[in-house]
Amino acid sequence: MNTENKILGNQLVVLSRSDLDTMVNEMAHNIVAAQTRNVQNDSETGMDAPEEKRFITRKETASLLHVNFTTLWRWNKLGYLRSRKVGGRRVVYKYSDVMALLNG
Repeated sequence: MNTENKILGNQLVVLSRSDLDTMVNEMAHNIVAAQTRNVQNDSETGMDAPEEKRFITRKETASLLHVNFTTLWRWNKLGYLRSRKVGGRRVVYKYSDVMALLNG
């Protein structure tokens, strides 16, 4: 089966049963491969990382602790909850530190 992408316009396309089956199988394979890549990307970005290596954003931290950004900033200055800068301006918190503060 020729898999070149061509603009067909308003033309009628006739496929044999085997060509249709091949096309459906290729699409299913591509979908599974894309989902597998997404799962691998999630594990690389920390979604499946162990709790001690996982970081969460300032917004997620504030939401979990029911405080605002100013309180997070003050707690960081006092050493109560340490933040880390990623890149230029992005602030993240260690998930295990947030959970320890929340539970303890």
